[in-house]
Amino acid sequence: MAVEIQKLTPENLDGVSSILILCWGLLGDVFIRVPLIEAVRKRFPKARIVVVVDPVAVAVLENHPDCDEVVSFSRVKRPAFHYLVETSKKLVALRRRKFGLCINLYSGGSTPRFSKFINANIRLGFNHTRGLRRANNVVVPRPSFAGNWTKALGTMLEPLGIDSKDIRRGTSFYCSKAAVDRAKLYLMDVSAKLVGINLGAGSDEKRWPVRNFVSLAKRIYAKYGIIPLVFTNPGTEYLATEFEVQYGKHSQVIVVPVTPLDDVAALMSNCGYFITADTSLMHMAFGLKVPTLVLFTFTRPEMVAPEDVRFSSCFVESKSGRDYCGQPAGSVDISVNAAMQQFEQLAGLE
Repeated sequence: MAVEIQKLTPENLDGVSSILILCWGLLGDVFIRVPLIEAVRKRFPKARIVVVVDPVAVAVLENHPDCDEVVSFSRVKRPAFHYLVETSKKLVALRRRKFGLCINLYSGGSTPRFSKFINANIRLGFNHTRGLRRANNVVVPRPSFAGNWTKALGTMLEPLGIDSKDIRRGTSFYCSKAAVDRAKLYLMDVSAKLVGINLGAGSDEKRWPVRNFVSLAKRIYAKYGIIPLVFTNPGTEYLATEFEVQYGKHSQVIVVPVTPLDDVAALMSNCGYFITADTSLMHMAFGLKVPTLVLFTFTRPEMVAPEDVRFSSCFVESKSGRDYCGQPAGSVDISVNAAMQQFEQLAGLE
């Protein structure tokens, strides 16, 4: 029987002992939803929480104490026969678990059909498509995403008695002990303070030029004696090579090769500061509470700005580009001087 939103009472919810959260998406998409998972745990402290993610995002949540289980569920549709077989197996297995509550935090693609088939007693989602309205028996209006995305997504949880005002801006990440030990071994001969640098971004037009990162790193070393720890991103290894070549013998530089996300986080935890564009590693730095300077070369700071970590940003409005909400997008035209000023502000907070 459908559960209407106006009839969803504490009595309906007190009996919920198992919760499925659909959380597909890119790494950054999952990171911004972590505070929602934490809010669900706080509301249902004794329930078993199972989170479904794309294979690449398992590492975001696999060590999180509020997730009892993380299910890797690939949405890659090729080869088609393999996709159909594996998807059917996963959906049938989830349906058999008879979840009391299913929360669709992704809301796109095939998720309405998936959540409907899984057939949890209470199925919660946004209402902006016909598929979502038909699949879910508790729906809430899709919010504007012109402000903070985590807060906007948090409005979905209000029928559960969770006030979106109480959901924090920021995220969390937990490293495994093994990764922490590997990071200590990797950096055992390094005595200077480190500034982590992430050169990558989703596309060329969203990347601050490598030469600018090099100039900024040199200025930081000259003033503070902090050496760069450069992370290498899969598919853009050439950026780290360019940095190392251009930085030359100015001072020591450590270039980290492509490495698992857990190890990246453990190494990042050893940095006094982190400099990045708006990427998944930005969210990771927020989750690790590493003081972070973000170069917003496309998105706007207010969409992701955290409240629980020291944070500075650089943002220059594009003269022509618009973001997803029609607001002026950012531009790569951020000067090294502006970036250095923001870093000095970040460092001055100590």
